[in-house]
Amino acid sequence: MGKFTAYHLYEGNLGAELIPGNTAIVEYYIPSQNVGKTASLNIKTVTHGYRTSQEFEAKAFAGSGSCNMNVNCPDGTEFANQKRSVVMLVSGSNGFCSGALINNTEYDGKPYVLTANHCYSNPATWVFRFNWESPDCTNPMTSPTFSSLSGAVLRARRTASDFCLVEITGGLESGTVPAAYNAYFSGWDRTGVNPDHTFGIHHPRGDIKKISFDDHVSIPTQSVIGGVTSDVNGVWQVQWDRNTSTEPVSSGSALFDQHKRIIGQLWGGGASCSNLAGRDFYGRVSVSWNPAGSNATNQLQSWLDPSGTGALIVDGYQPGALASNDGALIMVKEMKGTICNPSATPKFTIVNLGQLPLTTATINYGIDGVESLTFNWSGNLGFLQSEEVTLPVLASPGGSHTFSATIATVNGGVDDQSDNNMVSAEFFVMESPETVDLNIDLDCYASETSWKLVNSDNVVIYESPAYVNADDGIHNYEFCLSEDCYTFTVYDSYGDGMVGCPSGNGSFQIVNASNDVLKEMTTAQANFGSSYAVEICLGTASVDQLEQVFDVYPNPTTGTIKWNTDAIRSVAVIDVNGKQLLKRQLDVTTQELSLETIENGIYLVAFELTNGTTIQQRILLLKD
Repeated sequence: MGKFTAYHLYEGNLGAELIPGNTAIVEYYIPSQNVGKTASLNIKTVTHGYRTSQEFEAKAFAGSGSCNMNVNCPDGTEFANQKRSVVMLVSGSNGFCSGALINNTEYDGKPYVLTANHCYSNPATWVFRFNWESPDCTNPMTSPTFSSLSGAVLRARRTASDFCLVEITGGLESGTVPAAYNAYFSGWDRTGVNPDHTFGIHHPRGDIKKISFDDHVSIPTQSVIGGVTSDVNGVWQVQWDRNTSTEPVSSGSALFDQHKRIIGQLWGGGASCSNLAGRDFYGRVSVSWNPAGSNATNQLQSWLDPSGTGALIVDGYQPGALASNDGALIMVKEMKGTICNPSATPKFTIVNLGQLPLTTATINYGIDGVESLTFNWSGNLGFLQSEEVTLPVLASPGGSHTFSATIATVNGGVDDQSDNNMVSAEFFVMESPETVDLNIDLDCYASETSWKLVNSDNVVIYESPAYVNADDGIHNYEFCLSEDCYTFTVYDSYGDGMVGCPSGNGSFQIVNASNDVLKEMTTAQANFGSSYAVEICLGTASVDQLEQVFDVYPNPTTGTIKWNTDAIRSVAVIDVNGKQLLKRQLDVTTQELSLETIENGIYLVAFELTNGTTIQQRILLLKD
C-alpha cells in the first residue's frame, strides 16, 4: 500500500485500508543518513475482520434499500463530474460515512473533503474510497473495483451546522489525488439563495454510489437532529422525489444545487426507502462559511478561500482544465416571487470564473423561454470577482412567468464553460392589485407552524418563512392581490394546531386596507390539528355574489353536490392542503357532481363560470 512518508502522518498516526489475507507485512524504512538515530514504530490498533475483505465488502455491497438509484442511471448522466468528487469514508476502522472533494479559490487541487461533524473520529486513521460504483443503472452481481487513499488532517469542524472539513494526506501525487483516480473537485455556493432543485450523491448503508433528487425548492429551517439544535435557519430541508432517498452512511454527503455546486452536507433526517415522504436536513455551506465568533478551526472560509477573495461561488475543478474565459450568472433579484407591479427591474450577479479578466459579456434575456432582449455588459472583473447587473425595466402581463438570462458571449468570443451561463427565476405578476394584511400570532411552538396563500389556479402566491420557537408572537405581512379567490392555509407539522402554550393559543386575521376583517382564526379555533384553511375573494369574484347567483346544495352532503345554474364551465375539488383531487369539464345540462371517490372531510369546490370567473365554495362531506 505504500509508500507513506512523514507528510502522510497526522499527529503521528496513519490509517490503512482493508488488507486481504491473514498476514500483513509492515516495512519501516530508515535512510542511511538516519541510521543510529532514535526511531520507533508502534502498531496501535489492529482491526481483525472475521470475514475476508471480499466478504466484508459484500456485507455492505447491495445492502441499501431497493429505492436507491445507481449514480450511472440515465437520471444521473449530467452529473458525471460531480459523482467523481464523492467518496465513502471508512473511519476509525469500523465506521462509514459519505463525503465529497470540494474545490477552493486557489483551484490548486488541495484534497479537501467535506463531510459531517457527527462522522468525526481521528482523521489520521480514515480511508477514502473513490469510484466505488456500478458502471451502469443495474446492480452488478459482484462488488465493483475501487481506489482508496489513507490518512487525513482535520482542518475545521462545527457542531451547530454539522460540518467537518479534512485534508487527505496519504498517497498523494504532487500534493493532490493521483491522476489515475480521475478525481473531480466540486464547486460550492455560499450565497444562501434557495435552490430551485437539488440532488445528492452518497453511499447509503455503505453500498455503491447512489443519487437522489429533490425536484422542488429547498428551504432553510432550524432543526433538532440527534439531540443537537442547529443554527437558526442553519439547515436545508429537502424531500426526495423520483422514488429516491438516503439511508445511514449517506451522512456527510454533499447536497448540490441546480448549478451542480455544493450547498450543504447531510446531517440527518427521516427519509428512507420505507419513508419516501420523510425529510432530510443538510448543514448549509452559507452558515458554516464564517459564523459569528468563529476562526480557522470552525469555519470553511479560511480553507476554501485562503487568500480572501470574497468569492460567492466557485465551480468545480478538473486538474489541469481551468477555463480561460468563463462567465457565470447567479442570484436573480426583483423578477422573483410575487410582483405587484407589471413593470420590474431584473437584477442578477455576474461572476468571472475564468483565468483571464472578464471585460465584456453579451447577455440575452426575457420571459417564458423567449430571450429576445439583449444587454451588453462591460467592466473589468478579475478571477472570482463579481458584480450586480441591473437590466432595463421589463414589463410582464399578469400571471405566472419565468425570467431567464443567458450569457451568449464573453470577451467577444465563446465562453469556455457554457453550463453555468444561464440563470432563471419564477415570478407572479398581480393585475390591478389590492392590498390586504395578514396578522398572525404564533404560539410558543412556532417552529411547527407554516402557511401559504394560493390562488384559484392553485399557484402559491405567498408562503411563510421558516419559523423557530423564538418567533412566537405577532407577525405582520402585506399581500398585494388581484381580483380572484384565494385559499389561505396554516399548517402545524406536529398535528396539534396552535395550542398548548402557557402564553396562550395562536390566531390570525386577514384584513383589507380599511382594516375590515376578511377572514380569521380565533384562539378558540386554534386546536385544528394539521391544517386550517379559509377562502378570500376579492373584486367581483366573491362568495357573497355566488350565493346571490346560484346555490350549492346540500351542504353538508353525503356524496353528491348540485347547483341551480347552467353557467358553470368546469368544477374542481381541492383539499385543505391545496391539492386538486378531481376536475370535471361540464356542459350546460350537467348540474351535479358525485364525490363518491373522495374521503369524508372539508373541501373547496372551485366553479369556473362561462364568463371566465372562478368562484370557490367550502363544502363538508359526510358519507353515510
